[in-house]
Amino acid sequence: MTNAIDCPTFKPTLRIGDRGQDVKEMQKRLKKRFASIYTSAFQIDVDGIFGSQTELAVKYLQCVAFLETTGITDAATWNFICDGVKSLPILRQHSKGNTVKLLQQTLKDYNFYHGVINGHFDTDMEIAVKAFQADYSLVADGIVGVNAWATLIHLNTHIDACYCSYYGGC
Repeated sequence: MTNAIDCPTFKPTLRIGDRGQDVKEMQKRLKKRFASIYTSAFQIDVDGIFGSQTELAVKYLQCVAFLETTGITDAATWNFICDGVKSLPILRQHSKGNTVKLLQQTLKDYNFYHGVINGHFDTDMEIAVKAFQADYSLVADGIVGVNAWATLIHLNTHIDACYCSYYGGC
C-alpha cells in the first residue's frame, strides 16, 4: 500500500471519453494500485478507453483513498495511484477540508468520533484519532500520517462502503 508504482513523468488529466495510450498506461497502474490494496486484485480492463467502467473504478479508488470522488484522473488521483498512502496529506489539529470531513465520517462510522462532520480537525477529532490509533496498535499521537492512512484504507467497512457506493448490490 505504501509501495510506489513506476509512473510516467507526464500524468495527464483523464476523464470519460478519453482514449489512447495515456488511458491505457493509467489503467495498468490503476490495476496495480488495486492489487496493492486487496489480496485478490480488483479487475479493470486495460483497453485504452476511458469509459464508464474506468470512471467507476477511478471513483471507487478515490473513495477508498479519501479523495474527492470525481471519476477524473487528476493530479491527486495520479499521486495516489503512483505513491499510495505516501501521497495523502498529514492531518493534525487545525487541518481543514474535505479530506478531514471524509475522515470524520469514517471515524464516526467506527464509533471513534462523536462530533459534527464539518471538515475541521479540532480537539474532539484529535481524541478520536488517538483512540483509533491506540485501538489499531499505532502510535497514538493524534496525527494521521502514512501508517494511520494505510490502516484506514484497509478497514473492511470503508472498502465495502466505497464499493457499494459505486457498484451497488450491497
